[in-house]
Amino acid sequence: MARASKFQHGFLPRLTFVDHNCYSHTLFGGTEHSNDSEPDRPEGEEMNKMSKIYKRLRRTFTWYLSSKIVLALLIVAVSATTIVTSTTYQAEIGGELNVTNSLVAVDKGFFVAGSSVAAAGTSCSSPAIFGAGTVANTGITQQDLVYDVQVNETSITNINTCFKATLVVTPNGAAATTYGPVYMNTTISILSTLRIDCQFDIGASAPSSPYSFQLTVK
Repeated sequence: MARASKFQHGFLPRLTFVDHNCYSHTLFGGTEHSNDSEPDRPEGEEMNKMSKIYKRLRRTFTWYLSSKIVLALLIVAVSATTIVTSTTYQAEIGGELNVTNSLVAVDKGFFVAGSSVAAAGTSCSSPAIFGAGTVANTGITQQDLVYDVQVNETSITNINTCFKATLVVTPNGAAATTYGPVYMNTTISILSTLRIDCQFDIGASAPSSPYSFQLTVK
């Protein structure tokens, strides 16, 4: 009985020592395994990368969508301020200068009168005299259309002779309208540089298109 009691007395402390060591190893081992589940694992790094890529894509898409919206608004704003204008073309069938062989005429076209002008060269008793810058004209109203043709003397022009100039305009589908005549007179000195501008007021608006005109000097 004394031996059995001695055996138990020596056995129990050793078991207690072994159990203590095993428990401690298990506890620290579990702690090491639990460290493997921290975010520093490869799976955590992959998740962080995916999160960053998602955020970057979301920001890119947001900027892209915002840019498209701003561009669309700009296009709408520009379109709203666009003014559409129509262009009217006017056709001239033809013009004829029928001038006596002793004179030369040059077509100077139409212009808008800057001011009103009284008639000049209204008859052979009150003609415009060939010179430099001389004008024979019908009565002209400011802002009306005026047709202008320049008439020059030549070396064969008769001296001290009265000529008259008449304009006929024929609008499309309408009757012809005669303007003038205006009168001009040569002097005793005939020079090719001496001239007269014959001007005809045809009204506030252009004739119906297409139209034709004829100027006759005789």
